[in-house]
Amino acid sequence: AGGEAEDHLVARGYRVLERNLHVGRSEIDLLVQRDDVVAIVEVRMRGAGAFEGPLASIDAKKRAFLIRAAERLWRERWKNDPSPPRIRFDVVGVTMDERGTHVEHVPGAFTA
Repeated sequence: AGGEAEDHLVARGYRVLERNLHVGRSEIDLLVQRDDVVAIVEVRMRGAGAFEGPLASIDAKKRAFLIRAAERLWRERWKNDPSPPRIRFDVVGVTMDERGTHVEHVPGAFTA
């Protein structure tokens, strides 16, 4: 799913900064940038018969983990940067069914 998500974002002008980035006890699937925005991207994959879609699977616990990871990443990389990037949380859902692979990108899917 990560490859499909990454290809989708790159085709839309994002530059991949890192993949599977470990920050503390959390993992960021993709860290991408376009212009002055750095997006922390959670990638979710579901098969055709899944009860809920990939985007609905981001629960409060997962959001809290990603927010803590973003705060730590900010302190480590951009705290003293004179022009730090804007940080955004995106979700990319990848669904595979008999018709193929479908990718949905939700920029700003949730806020801190």
